[in-house]
Amino acid sequence: MCKDAIVFHNKPKGVKLEAGVEYFICSCGKSEDGIFCDGSHEGTGCSPHKLTVEKTKPYLMCLCKTSGFFPFCDGTHSLYKDEDVKKGIKEWHLK
Repeated sequence: MCKDAIVFHNKPKGVKLEAGVEYFICSCGKSEDGIFCDGSHEGTGCSPHKLTVEKTKPYLMCLCKTSGFFPFCDGTHSLYKDEDVKKGIKEWHLK
């Protein structure tokens, strides 16, 4: 996880990913949709997360940028409040 990341949202989002397609997932929290990298990480020290899935299906994607199962949701977002959105990730995730 990137220490310079911000919380894009405190809820996950479902998205259908296609098997065998290479995706670049936003790890900084600054991309337009919060899921796919659009280059907004430039200058942050963050890099996109490269991902290829084996099955075409909907996946629940992490938008808090601190899931232990990133880029997929593990419920960590529930530790963030609405006022944490668009702010830096909590320090307890950097250890």
